[in-house]
Amino acid sequence: IGSGNWGSAIAKIVGRNVLDKPGFDPEVRMWVYEEVVNGRNLTEIINTDHENVKFLKGVKFTENVVADPDLASAVSGATLLIFVLPHQFLSRVCPQIKGNHAKGARACSLIKGIEFDDKGPQLISQMIKAEMDGMDVSVLMGANVA
Repeated sequence: IGSGNWGSAIAKIVGRNVLDKPGFDPEVRMWVYEEVVNGRNLTEIINTDHENVKFLKGVKFTENVVADPDLASAVSGATLLIFVLPHQFLSRVCPQIKGNHAKGARACSLIKGIEFDDKGPQLISQMIKAEMDGMDVSVLMGANVA
């Protein structure tokens, strides 16, 4: 869920890995905010040319990475949701996700940052868990820009 630099890099890695490892659905759907780049829809460019020319120019995806501008469609039936978008958008996207993913789906947050509420700091994984009605959420963190 997300297709910026970090989201595209992860989609490339996940796309390649599911093809190399048994037991995974080969299709990797990436939710892409639809916009026009060089006169073409970004999803069309990604699905045809297998490259996110806006955020990861020159890096090719495997053909199993499919860009979808419709969030509910992108997560339909998914057993693993990888969140890679600015945390400010969580409250807007989570309601569109709920009920569209597979029952028992899990989440992995690659979102950088921290939020504060009236009780103090709140982890992004806590926000996702709360927004997604208690979904199991793991976190992948570390330096991704050097």
